[in-house]
Amino acid sequence: AIGVYTLWGFTFMASKVAQGYVTPFILLAYRFDTAALVLSVPFIIGRKKLDLKGKNIKPLLLLGLMEPCIYFIGEQYGLRYTNAAFSGVMIAVIPIVTLVFTAVFLKEKPTRAQWLFCILSISGVIAITLSENSGGDIRLIGLLCLIVAVFTGSAYSIISRSISDDFSVFERTYVMMLMAAVFYTALAVIENANDLGALTAPLHHGDFILAVLYLAVGASVLGYTLFNFAVSNAPMPRVIIFCNLVTVFSGLSGVFLLKEHFSAVSAVAMVAVLVGIWGVQRFDKENKKSSS
Repeated sequence: AIGVYTLWGFTFMASKVAQGYVTPFILLAYRFDTAALVLSVPFIIGRKKLDLKGKNIKPLLLLGLMEPCIYFIGEQYGLRYTNAAFSGVMIAVIPIVTLVFTAVFLKEKPTRAQWLFCILSISGVIAITLSENSGGDIRLIGLLCLIVAVFTGSAYSIISRSISDDFSVFERTYVMMLMAAVFYTALAVIENANDLGALTAPLHHGDFILAVLYLAVGASVLGYTLFNFAVSNAPMPRVIIFCNLVTVFSGLSGVFLLKEHFSAVSAVAMVAVLVGIWGVQRFDKENKKSSS
């Protein structure tokens, strides 16, 4: 969980670099096409298998549909039609919604202390996001897109956990990458039907290629593999709370690599995020001890 959210924490910086050359659909097409190709290598050489025969693959397809397919449309266009601060606050709600879904569908109920520390951590994320003071209008379509992102992102976590006994980590990750590759490539082609040269133009820029490689191999192949493994082997509250590390690492990468502003409010808020994560972990352990 720590590994995946550390990787995802740098995706905003990589996306910011890549989107200087292409639209979101072209970037997502490159990202997931590359990820699918990378994961196809162990499958082709026989190191990994897809054992789908006789299984009900509808939940697996639903997994890929929730994320990456629908989620990234909601996130990208939510950001486009609102502002960065509002989008960050909305995305920060995902752990809360996931914990609610966890209690309802997986019957894993967080303790009261875990809820409190989770709220503390999310409050830190909101404070970091609002400290940007980003301007821009908030349009209804942007709000709706972000709501879609919140619910599909939360649903993805629950579905991945619920089908972990039927489908391996590789099967879940590979099918997700294949679905996203087909989905976003089709959208990129439709979007640029009158100018297909726009699909290959960014390949002339080295920083675009490096950003895509990070997004594909680091954030997608390794990141989703780690996430699917984490939700299969640890309680959901202890996994999802690390989601807030994304904001911390995103902020730090902006400060040290992009030379962006860093305020005292952000520093205090980052401490709140880390304390909240620590509290969720600790009280899960204490709850287990008391129940045993």
